[in-house]
Amino acid sequence: MFTLHPAASDALAELLSRIARVAHRHPAAADRLLDHLSSQALAAGDIAVGVDALYARFSLLEPRGQALELLPALEQAGAQAAAGHVPIQAARVCEALGRVAYQQGEYQLASEQWSRALDLAEVSGHLQTGVAARIGLGQIHYAQSDWARGLRQMRDAAEQLAQASKDGDDDSYLAAKLALNIGVGSIETGDLPAAERHFSHGLAAARRGGHRVFEAEAHWHLARAALARQRMDWAVADCRLALDIAVRHGYPWLEAAASRTWTEIALARGDNAAAVRSTRHGLALAQRIQARAQARQAHLQLAQLLQAEGDAAGALEHLWQHLALQSEIERLSLPARTTLAAPPAEDGSVPVTPEELLLHLCGQRQRLASLPAADAVAELRAASLRILGLDHVQRWPLSDAGLHAAEHPRYLDLLRRHGAPLALPDAALHPCHAELAPLAGAAQARIEVPLYRGTELTGALWLVDANPTRAWTRQELLIASELALLFERI
Repeated sequence: MFTLHPAASDALAELLSRIARVAHRHPAAADRLLDHLSSQALAAGDIAVGVDALYARFSLLEPRGQALELLPALEQAGAQAAAGHVPIQAARVCEALGRVAYQQGEYQLASEQWSRALDLAEVSGHLQTGVAARIGLGQIHYAQSDWARGLRQMRDAAEQLAQASKDGDDDSYLAAKLALNIGVGSIETGDLPAAERHFSHGLAAARRGGHRVFEAEAHWHLARAALARQRMDWAVADCRLALDIAVRHGYPWLEAAASRTWTEIALARGDNAAAVRSTRHGLALAQRIQARAQARQAHLQLAQLLQAEGDAAGALEHLWQHLALQSEIERLSLPARTTLAAPPAEDGSVPVTPEELLLHLCGQRQRLASLPAADAVAELRAASLRILGLDHVQRWPLSDAGLHAAEHPRYLDLLRRHGAPLALPDAALHPCHAELAPLAGAAQARIEVPLYRGTELTGALWLVDANPTRAWTRQELLIASELALLFERI
C-alpha cells in the first residue's frame, strides 16, 4: 500500500510494511500507528523518518477522502524537509500536496507542486516520486481535455517505470496507477481496444499488490468501456464491483465517480428515478471531500436529468452551481505569474521576449567565437541575466579553483550520471548541499547545467536566482540548455 523506494531506513521500510498489512483490515488502527510514528520521529529531530511516515499516512487517508486533514501537517513537513536538507522527502511532500490541490480542482497549484516534485526527484535520482509527479502532470492535461499531451506525459512516466522494472524494482502501485491513466487517455482519444487492454493491466497490477482502490477504479473504467461497446451486462457487473469495493473500503472519490457511470446505466435502462438518486449521491460525496471537478460534473448531470423530468427550476439551480464551480476551477487554474516575463520596453518600443533575446544571442555565435574568451564570457553572462532574470551566472571549471574531485566527489558523480540540466527550486534541498555550501551561489535557487567538451565533463554552469527558492519552468530549463551550449563553445 505504501512501499517507499527508498524509505529513510531499512528499519522504517520493514515497519511500514507491517503497518500496511494492518491497514488492509484495520485502516483506523494503521492511521493511529502512522500518526504516532511520524509525530515521534519529528519530535526527536529525525526528519526523514517523520516525513516518510507522514507520506505513508497520506497514502492511506487520501483514497478515503481525508487528505485535506493532513494539509497543515504536509505544509509543515515540507518546511522541515528543506531545513533538514532531505530532498527525497521534500519531493514526496510536494507530490502529496499536488494530489490535494488536484482533488480540489486547483490545477495551477497542483501543476506547480508536481513540477517541483519532479525537479527534486530528478536532482535526487529518485525515480518513484518522479514517475508519480509525471502521472500528476499528465492528469492536469487530462483535466483540461488535452488528452494527447496528457498521454505523452503518461508514456514518459511509463518509460521511467519500465527502467525501474528492469532493475528489479516492481512497483505494483505505480504500475496500476499508470496503466489506468494511460487507459483513460486511450478511451478519450478513441482507442477503445488499447483502453481496455490498459485497464486490464491496471486491474492485474492492483490485485498483485493488494491496492483495493485501484482494483475498484479498474472495474469502474472497464464499465465505461463496456458502455461504449453497448455491452450492458458487462457494464453493470463491473460498475457494481467498483461500487461494492468503494463502499466497503470507504473510497468516496471512487464511489462518486462510479455513481456517475451508474447514472448512465440507469438512463440506458430507462430508469430516470434511479439515475437521479445515483447522481445526488455522487454529488453529496464530491461535496464532502471538496472535489470541485466531480461536484461540477454531478451538478451538470442533475441539471440535464431534472430538465428531462420537466423540473425547470431545479435544473436551472444545478446549472448555475455547475457554472459557478467551472468558473472557480478556471480561476484557480490561472498561472500565478507569467512563465517568463518579457523585459520592459525601452523608449516605448515593443518589449523583447526572452525567446527573442535567446534567438538573437544564438545568432551571435560566430562573433562571440572571435572575441577574447573573457569578453565572450562576460557578454554571455550579461545576456543570461537578462533572459532568465537572474542574480548572477557562475561558471565552475574542473580545476583547483572550481570543482575538484577531492572536495566535490558526490556532486561530480551527480553531474556525470544525470548529464542534463538540473532545476533546483530550493537551495537547501540539493543532495550535495554540504559539499557545495562553501561555493558562491550555493544558498540560492538555481539551474545547474553540466558543461562538456566532446564527451568529457569540463565543469558546470550555475544560473542563479536572487532568492533561496524559485519555481523553475520547463521553458526555463530549455533556455538554460541553449545557454550552456553557447558557454561550451568558449
